[in-house]
Amino acid sequence: MLLAVLQRQERLRTGAVAGALLAVTGIGVLSRAPLQEAVPLLSLLALLGSAVCFAQAAILVRHFPPVHPVTTNAVGMSSAALLLIVGSVLFGETIALPRRSETLLALGYLVMVGSVVVFVLYIVVLRHWSASRAAYTFVLVPVVTIVLSAWLDDEPVRAGLLLGGSLVLAGVYVGALRPSGRVSRPKTGRPSS
Repeated sequence: MLLAVLQRQERLRTGAVAGALLAVTGIGVLSRAPLQEAVPLLSLLALLGSAVCFAQAAILVRHFPPVHPVTTNAVGMSSAALLLIVGSVLFGETIALPRRSETLLALGYLVMVGSVVVFVLYIVVLRHWSASRAAYTFVLVPVVTIVLSAWLDDEPVRAGLLLGGSLVLAGVYVGALRPSGRVSRPKTGRPSS
C-alpha cells in the first residue's frame, strides 16, 4: 500500500490503513511462537526484502500494457529459473533431480499449482483490483496453512491461532473487501429508485 501511494498509483485510504494494521497484527499473533526463538537478523531482512520486491512487482505490472497472464508467467518463471541456476552454479551447489516419487509429486504440485496457477490467478486479480487490495491475498496464506495443517496433520488449534486468524480476516475485509461507502448518484439529478 505504501509503495503504491508513494508511486502515485493509489491514494491513501483510511480503510486500507486500518485493514493493513489489523492484518499485520493478526500475522504477528499467528507467528508469535516461532518468533520467540532466535531468528538471524539476515533472515528477517531477507524476508522483508522479498516482501518489498513482491509488492513492487505488483505495482510495476499495473504500469505495463495488458499482456496475457500465461505469457507474463512464462517470461517471469523462465527468467527466475535462469537466475536461480546461475546462482546455484556460482555458489557451488550440486544440481540433481529428485529420485523419490513422493518428492517428484510434491515438486510437480508446487510448480504447477503453487507457482503457475497461483501466479496466473494473481495477475488476473491485478487486472481488476489495485495492487494494495490484491496484496491482501497473501496475508490469507498463513490462515489457510493453519486450517489445512489442523485438518491434515491434526495440529491443535489454540486461542492465539483463532485470534490471529480472526484479525487477519477482519483486516482483509476492512482493507480490501468492504464497500467504500460512497453512493453513486444518478447523472440526471433525479432520485434513484
